[in-house]
Amino acid sequence: MIRDANFEDLRRAANRRRLVHLVLGSTVLSTLLTVGVIRDVKIHRKVGAVTPADAGDLSALEQRQAELGRIARTHHFWTGAFGLSGELSDLTVAIAGLRRAADARAAESDREEARLSDEAELERIRGLAAVERGRYAEALGHFKAALEISDSLGTAGFAGGPWAHREQVVLDIAALEEWEAKRR
Repeated sequence: MIRDANFEDLRRAANRRRLVHLVLGSTVLSTLLTVGVIRDVKIHRKVGAVTPADAGDLSALEQRQAELGRIARTHHFWTGAFGLSGELSDLTVAIAGLRRAADARAAESDREEARLSDEAELERIRGLAAVERGRYAEALGHFKAALEISDSLGTAGFAGGPWAHREQVVLDIAALEEWEAKRR
């Protein structure tokens, strides 16, 4: 009987230990899950607080990418990490596309500026050639065309400044108009 009572006490003690382990394990697991969920919610709120960007606004896209990148570097493991990395990839692609488009527009603008510069220079040379041949009315037309082409880009059109021959062409036009007025 003593042995049966002793076994009964050992069995109760083992059951109490299992119960204590179960309660402690459940408490620890519950605490870890609660902390994890709270952390996840805070990170989701941080991501949600980042200013959204329009698809065509390069600076806004770059700013959003920088802020989301900072969050991604700080918080590696959370439930939205894969979605955030996907959005960062999409932002990188969109930014690269906008930069390529801006570079293409700049290159096209440079080509157009070079074409207009060449065209204005050609008209100026035609005007000088007409003056050498004594065809002053024709020269006046060429000089006016050269001035009109140079002014079509604005005052800072040619590499950030006015056309290099603009002042001379204006003087040539004035001289030819004065000559023509005297001739009449």
